[in-house]
Amino acid sequence: MLFRFVGFIYLKFIFLIFIALQIFFMGIDILKYSDNLPESANLFVLFIAYDFLYALNYTFPIATLLASIVTYIMLIKSNQLTAILSIGYSKKNILFPILLISIILNLFYIGLNATPFVYAQENIDNIIQRGGINDAKTDILVKHNNNYVYIGKIFPILQKAENIKVFETEGLFVNRFIESSEAQFDGTWWNLKTATITSIPKNLEFNKDNLKIQEVQNYQILKNFKPKILDTIYQNKPNVSITDAFNAFILLSNQDSSTDKIRSILYSFIAIPFSIPFSIIIISFYVPNLLRYTNLAKLGFIFVLFCLIIWGLFFMLTKLSISGFLFPEVGVIIPLILFISISLYYYKQI
Repeated sequence: MLFRFVGFIYLKFIFLIFIALQIFFMGIDILKYSDNLPESANLFVLFIAYDFLYALNYTFPIATLLASIVTYIMLIKSNQLTAILSIGYSKKNILFPILLISIILNLFYIGLNATPFVYAQENIDNIIQRGGINDAKTDILVKHNNNYVYIGKIFPILQKAENIKVFETEGLFVNRFIESSEAQFDGTWWNLKTATITSIPKNLEFNKDNLKIQEVQNYQILKNFKPKILDTIYQNKPNVSITDAFNAFILLSNQDSSTDKIRSILYSFIAIPFSIPFSIIIISFYVPNLLRYTNLAKLGFIFVLFCLIIWGLFFMLTKLSISGFLFPEVGVIIPLILFISISLYYYKQI
């Protein structure tokens, strides 16, 4: 009975705060891009849809956090908190439905980050800057196993590339040079429609035709080198899902390359959402039992300020780790463990 009562109030405030924040966020974006909004009705609808998803990335965690504060303030103001405690329930009993719902919703939010949901901002930029969903990136140079790959233009969403050149090496020597004007990713391999392969012998002889050149149709290279992995590795501010980040981590680990950026991205998907339930625990500890000696305005302000500072701090640490300023474990994992330890201490004291 208590779970349904408190849970319903908490969910109601999550919905109200979430909708309010979404409208505010999207309104600011529409004003921001007012001079560059597409004239096409279809593209404008796409812009609104993608902007809603992009805003959700920020507003949903904040809504679950602020809703807990409003729930407690409402229970105190109406004296319902005092009545619940007087009939034998404890603060932990009142906290339980809020905490459980918060954890479930934030697990759902983490799951969303494993889907193309995270590419909403990228699609918005494409609509505003290019007038459509066109995610082409140009002039990319990456290493894959013993290959150095140059791609003139890549379309990660379309899984297509143009002007691709591959240098196959052995030690300090280039064995083969492969180039093609067009390549398509089939989920496992990059298929070069027409590949020109130039073989270079180790021992070059004077006055002889040392280079062997041949053309091959439907040539396959770069196994499991997914377009979004390319996009993730080369960008300074990567925008990538959990799935693509995990694939990039495996790929870079197999090549003994640095995985700091990828680990930071994966940690960021966990740190911010999981800081929210533990923030709610600390808030519940300081919730007073009686309204009589409580300044609700001051209390609400302090709670909101505390939550925004904690959320902003973890957001800042994850961004600093992704940029390479902080080591991922130092910038994200250690602060998260410390914060969880403090929250669990408060939970025992409730």
